[in-house]
Amino acid sequence: MADQFVLAALFGSLIALASFLARFLTLRGSLTTLVLAVVIYGVGGWQWTIPILTFFLLSSLLSKLGRSRKARFELMFEKTGARDAGQVMANGGIAGFIAALSFFFPEYEFYPYYLGALAAVTADTWGTEIGVLAGGGTTSVVTLKPVPPGTSGGISNEGVLAGGAGALVIALSGYYWFGDVRTAFSVVVAGMVASLVDSFLGATLQAQYRCSVCGSLTERMMHCDRQADREKGFRWINNDLVNWFCALTGALVVWGMT
Repeated sequence: MADQFVLAALFGSLIALASFLARFLTLRGSLTTLVLAVVIYGVGGWQWTIPILTFFLLSSLLSKLGRSRKARFELMFEKTGARDAGQVMANGGIAGFIAALSFFFPEYEFYPYYLGALAAVTADTWGTEIGVLAGGGTTSVVTLKPVPPGTSGGISNEGVLAGGAGALVIALSGYYWFGDVRTAFSVVVAGMVASLVDSFLGATLQAQYRCSVCGSLTERMMHCDRQADREKGFRWINNDLVNWFCALTGALVVWGMT
């Protein structure tokens, strides 16, 4: 087991360094990724590492796709560009916690819940990235009325389909180790349900601000170099916290279905 944690540190260091150099992650984001890699690979080897690596690599590449077309939405989102430590933990923290639980309580099967957490953040990330890139009709998940693309809580047909595809990819990345169609189905459902929960929280509880200069609705407290006015939601609920709830929802949905 000690040798596996040493390998985890070496492997995690390579991933963290490569991600930092590729500008997928900030320096703190890279160090946080290293810690997660040590926990997940050290505890579960490739069985637990491949799904989260699949999420990270494909989602990072997807975020770089069509950057020029997505540039106009950047000031609407709280964070863009390289992921920081908060984003890394929001996307991988629940998965890392579940991996740690499997180490301390090996008599229980935690792997499906782990996949559910990763399917959730993958569905949310893919849905946002591809939904914004597609630029199709967007509706509020709460009112079902049209909203501008990129609006927090907005969903589109393209985004929902992309989210389902992302959840399916996570289910397939772990299928070799669980080999059960019912579990795979629950992971996909968990990803899609959790991404909708994420959108609902984004539309209702997450803080959103109105720029006093340009009038845009944004997740950012500062916009156009001015302090924006909070229009709705709670100031302490940001996108990272919503993503934590998204990942937790994915794990709980799998738990409820298996």
